Amino acid sequence: MKKIILTLSLLLISSSAYAWNPFMDKCIVSWIGYPLDSVIKKWGYPDEEKTIAGRLLYIWVSYDYDTDAAGGITVISTDKKGRETVFSAGGTPIIEYCKKTLEVDKNGIVINGQWAGNDCPMFYFAGKNFVNPENDEWAEKKGK
Repeated sequence: MKKIILTLSLLLISSSAYAWNPFMDKCIVSWIGYPLDSVIKKWGYPDEEKTIAGRLLYIWVSYDYDTDAAGGITVISTDKKGRETVFSAGGTPIIEYCKKTLEVDKNGIVINGQWAGNDCPMFYFAGKNFVNPENDEWAEKKGK
């Protein structure tokens, strides 16, 4: 019984860590008030463009595959049509992702945004490519 409680506790702690990421919050906020073209120059073209409830959204998503801490091996193969097959033995396959969504006004200016995922960077050194270089509070603190 103690093992079950410990396992559930660790699972809750690790899953809640993905929902709290002040670094990604600041990355998204760093683009508010700036043109979408600036974001595209830094992040590349978005994976998707949507209009929901009259709001224009641009979405960037990155995926990675891994296995859980139990170990094992994961093999990813891609066929000639670009379809991926994931084979995992000795562990549970985990799909890791980071989804960034920016809302843009009719003039192409970022007015809001959000992120989601279990593979978004949590620190500046790992995710500085997501930060607006014209509004980078970390670089400003270093005097750059």
